[in-house]
Amino acid sequence: MSRAPAETRSDPDVGQIRTVRPDRGEDMQVLVVEVHDEHVQGMLCGEECDLATDTDSILEPDVTGLQRRILVHGDVSGSILKRRLGRPLGQIKPGLAERIALRGRGLDFTSTDLGRGTAIAGESDPRWDWKLEQHRQLRQVRARASELGWEIYKLGPREE
Repeated sequence: MSRAPAETRSDPDVGQIRTVRPDRGEDMQVLVVEVHDEHVQGMLCGEECDLATDTDSILEPDVTGLQRRILVHGDVSGSILKRRLGRPLGQIKPGLAERIALRGRGLDFTSTDLGRGTAIAGESDPRWDWKLEQHRQLRQVRARASELGWEIYKLGPREE
């Protein structure tokens, strides 16, 4: 009896661009910026480079190994269980991934090699709704605190 070979999965590394599987819908792409025991911290990636904001980075194919430019949402990230990760699609240097994470947190806006868009001017900027949709999309794969083994405590009344 012949069996199909199982999908080979490699351990994730910082700087990998990987597919991630939601429960429903199409696979997404994330840039791995931190690796932990059971999960990774990943930033959502897309191809909408013309919509980039000042917290995003635009990476060229010669940097990623992908066939086209990719937008990394520096401000759309979350903990993703390793079991949701698919195969690696591309790779950037770990130091570059760290700098992209810093930009997403508002700590590095001077790097000229990361590419970026302009700041969202306000709620009338059409990218505002688009960015909110990116957050909703990542929520489909982001791990819940209970899945990560974190305990949540209900806050009681403040003592003054």
